[in-house]
Amino acid sequence: MDLQQQLITIQQDLGLISSEIVLMVGAMGLLIAGLFKVPLFGIKSMAAGLLVLAMWLVPTTQGLFFDQTLLRDDQTYFLSHLLPMATLVVVMFKFQKHQNYEFYFLMISVLVGAMFMLGANNFLILYIAIELTSYGSYLLTGFRFDRLGSEASIKYLLFGGVSSAVMIFGISLLYGANLSLYFQAFHLTPMSAIGLLLFMVGLLFKTSVVPFHLWTPATYEGAPTDAVAFLSVVPKIAGFAVLYHILSLVGHLHPFVIDLILILAIGSIILGTLGALLQTDVKRMLSYGAIAHSGMILPLCLFEVALGAFKYYVIIYAIMNVTAFLFIQLHEREGNVSFSNLAGLGAKHPFMGFLSVIWSISLVGLPPTAGFIAKFFLFSMAWVSYLASGSGYWMAFIVIGVLSSTVALYFYLRLPYFYFFKPKSDLKLTFHKMHMLLLTVLTISLIYLFLQPDILDKFAPILKP
Repeated sequence: MDLQQQLITIQQDLGLISSEIVLMVGAMGLLIAGLFKVPLFGIKSMAAGLLVLAMWLVPTTQGLFFDQTLLRDDQTYFLSHLLPMATLVVVMFKFQKHQNYEFYFLMISVLVGAMFMLGANNFLILYIAIELTSYGSYLLTGFRFDRLGSEASIKYLLFGGVSSAVMIFGISLLYGANLSLYFQAFHLTPMSAIGLLLFMVGLLFKTSVVPFHLWTPATYEGAPTDAVAFLSVVPKIAGFAVLYHILSLVGHLHPFVIDLILILAIGSIILGTLGALLQTDVKRMLSYGAIAHSGMILPLCLFEVALGAFKYYVIIYAIMNVTAFLFIQLHEREGNVSFSNLAGLGAKHPFMGFLSVIWSISLVGLPPTAGFIAKFFLFSMAWVSYLASGSGYWMAFIVIGVLSSTVALYFYLRLPYFYFFKPKSDLKLTFHKMHMLLLTVLTISLIYLFLQPDILDKFAPILKP
């Protein structure tokens, strides 16, 4: 293929990244608008419009494009809507305390990196997308502009830098073993296996899997709460999607690899659950809960036939996490929120307390919420895998997962318990009607998705070209 034909092919394929192009150009437009002192409401409206347009432009065409470096399939299409939707919710919830238009620019930059992660079919392209996601994440973490935020940002940067170095070393081994960076060129040899494991370190870092979770509690505590709501969903789901894609391409996994992934999952569940028990700060409690949920999602990446269960779990996880952190943001006035700050607020705000009960129960995994269905799908597939393989690690995962859900009753339901049953605090709150409406819709959707767990199947004609 000569140069002219290559240029024609690239021009034809540009439409397949129209969402990403719109977001990149729009992000630069947000910076320019900020420099010209456009009111924050206008910048917020521009960001929301960009996200809606990006979702509308997501292509339905499937296959490999851009010289096979870009993949478009059902999962990419689905997540290319879910991630901008989660970002849109955070944008709509963002408090207008300061003229920080850079916040919206960074969020959209991270989203662009995450969307390229979803479609990457080449280890180098994937690495660049991960780094684009990471740089914006480091800056968002420090957006409180205080000591705690700066400390969290530095910790995140240091851990992220080390994981990036390990990833690039893994890529070099993969190229040396396969003489190619395309996913399809992967052949299982000792060198390529080591390279793949090193590369996966970066993905496990992004997804807060033990032992690569050390940055998570400090980052969640020190970052602005709306930034945490975003970072706990968008980069994390993108990381799990890439992990799912890579493991499905490897084909039949060696039992040792499966056991190793299950050990990491079990470790994440145990550490996340025990860590959450010890917290008095609500955001730190949710951060350890997110680590435990990472342990729940990780085994779903082993099932090539479990795309439906994977989709369902990540969308429920996104709704639960965004709802929880936005609820906390509504109660922040000065500094972070501890359980004692919420004491007795149920007497003044019973409806908010009712909403907290629903999303807390969903995080535990109890009916009548979608969190129960998500864990039911997960444990059902784990049980089938145990019967097929006889591996004790699968049984250990099921037992520890169920026990951790039981323990989670204590630390998740502490929030509504303090809200309703503890002596009244002096905190005086007023809630914006738009924020209340958005929080209500998100919370009620957890009940709706429990009653209609096959909702994704009903939208199958939309999710497929």
